[in-house]
Amino acid sequence: MTQTNNNFKSFIGIDVSKAKLDIFFAKDKKHMEIENGKTAIKKLIESLEINNETLVIIDLTGGYEAIAVEAFFNASFPVHRAEGRRVKAFIRSFGQLAKTDKIDAQMLALYGEKMQENLGLYTPNQEEETKIKALVMRLADLKDTLQKEKNRYKAPNNKFVKKSISKHIKWLEKDLLLIEKEVDDEIENNQLLSAKRDVITSEKGVGNKTAAVLIALLPELGKVNRRQIAAIAGVAPYAKDSGTLSGHRFVKGGRKDIKKALFICTLVAIKHNKRLKAFYEKLIAKGKKKMVAITAVMRKLIVILNAKCKEI
Repeated sequence: MTQTNNNFKSFIGIDVSKAKLDIFFAKDKKHMEIENGKTAIKKLIESLEINNETLVIIDLTGGYEAIAVEAFFNASFPVHRAEGRRVKAFIRSFGQLAKTDKIDAQMLALYGEKMQENLGLYTPNQEEETKIKALVMRLADLKDTLQKEKNRYKAPNNKFVKKSISKHIKWLEKDLLLIEKEVDDEIENNQLLSAKRDVITSEKGVGNKTAAVLIALLPELGKVNRRQIAAIAGVAPYAKDSGTLSGHRFVKGGRKDIKKALFICTLVAIKHNKRLKAFYEKLIAKGKKKMVAITAVMRKLIVILNAKCKEI
């Protein structure tokens, strides 16, 4: 997804479900509903005036948006695929509590209008990122299940149950290897993503597995500034001051899987990356708590990777 600073003049919000599309045309304040299928969408697009000053905002709905995204993109409309979490936060900021497909389409158009300078435009390569994201999320689920099964195996149990758990553990480990290979192949076969992986892993302490997580779950890497990437990753410091009292800075929010991956590779980097090791030791020497120092290194690491990815 590429960043854009275009000044769009009109906005089309499209709320997606499996069977239908609810569409709101902000310029005319008009709503319509059509079938979510190639024929209906093609007919709609043919009735519209195509220009690059109209931004189409389509919500992500588990893949049901794919036909509409491709159709509008191929018709030369600028398209933004909106993440539900961000749109919901935006809607709440307006105090909008009612929720219908019609209202959602209208709010998507408004979201596009108000946030346009910070939105990215869809590119076909994004489909590859989406595919890798699904694989990486599946890996995370399987790893979580594997750990639970290993914990269950340690508990006292009858022989039959232990045998069942052991068989499941072997199956999970085999499936994990297959999916990891699929992720590697997907990245290797994509010139842009393989270049991004090579840049990420050029920083000592960051391996292919962490790179895959960052590519899949942090598409903003290399496309936003240092403060934004730290906030998205959940390692940006926030003040906790009140009146004359000044509290410790703290981090909040961010993407859980990104923070977990960053934490693990930061522990490796502190041992083997000279620059980050020196930074960590300097913080400890200043009296910083170990976890505070590790978080600071996590922040420095993601900022470094963000700067490197901007050069691709």
